[in-house]
Amino acid sequence: MPKENEDVMRVCWACKTILVEDSKLGLCPKCVNRYGSPVAGVLLFGLGLAGRQLWKNGGKIIKAAVDIAKNIKP
Repeated sequence: MPKENEDVMRVCWACKTILVEDSKLGLCPKCVNRYGSPVAGVLLFGLGLAGRQLWKNGGKIIKAAVDIAKNIKP
């Protein structure tokens, strides 16, 4: 078990290489490039679907938000 002051060796979860820099995702730069593009594509697709639903049901969403705000205020 590592001591408090001793750095813990971090490893890329995809390729198991030792990470030299601090990585928020736990991936080495090579794996970020490999997996980053498909994830970004899926996120953009999801944002597109969410935007479409907001555009289609925007009036209902605003009306519901106003009703909730009226019920919260005494």
